Amino acid sequence: MAEDGAPQWAPVATDGLPWGDKLKFRRILTRQAVRSYLFLCIGMGGVAFVLPILLVIFGGYSGHYSISYFYHVPETPRNILVGSLWAIGVFLILYHGLSKLENWILNVAGVAAISVAMNPMASEQCAGGASIHGISAGLFFACLAIVAVALSKGRVQYIIYPPKRRWFKRAYDIAGGAMIAMPATAAAIHYLGKGECETHWIFWIECLGIWAFSAFWFIKTYEYRLLLGAR
Repeated sequence: MAEDGAPQWAPVATDGLPWGDKLKFRRILTRQAVRSYLFLCIGMGGVAFVLPILLVIFGGYSGHYSISYFYHVPETPRNILVGSLWAIGVFLILYHGLSKLENWILNVAGVAAISVAMNPMASEQCAGGASIHGISAGLFFACLAIVAVALSKGRVQYIIYPPKRRWFKRAYDIAGGAMIAMPATAAAIHYLGKGECETHWIFWIECLGIWAFSAFWFIKTYEYRLLLGAR
């Protein structure tokens, strides 16, 4: 391994392939690894984007004032919610950020997503007070917001074309800000305004927070394709 952790490809005494074939399969592996990285980003964004839509399609809209409440709407909506959160959590843990700090923050976010899935909200939609479910959700969005606002723009500063550089910075700021503002607003309405929890305001605010998470991964995919030429 190199000092930066990248694999070294050179002839060694234990080679099981001729050097020419080893180079050939190295190129194939590198190309497929890059494609897997891109598909992982798109997959996380796609799962998050369709989650609220699928919950409404299979669980209905009337009387469901929070996305988290679909855990108590058996059986398909619960499976969709828990399965999607587990998928996102595992994706985040397996995904390697481009720095050790980013990677650890994403790992924490992945564990938090799984905790959201495994610790459902109370069956009473207007129940107040803190919960493991709510704390985990807040930690999840906070971690992703930090990555979006503070860490993901590290490569953007090298973009030669100023308008494109400004676009990426603005996009990451908006996505990160929404991932903080939307869950915080939903929590404030839920815990401070008991009457307001009996409307669909919380549901739509949570949707915007989830779609901000989705947008973050779509932006990151676009960045990789544009800046690094990944295909």
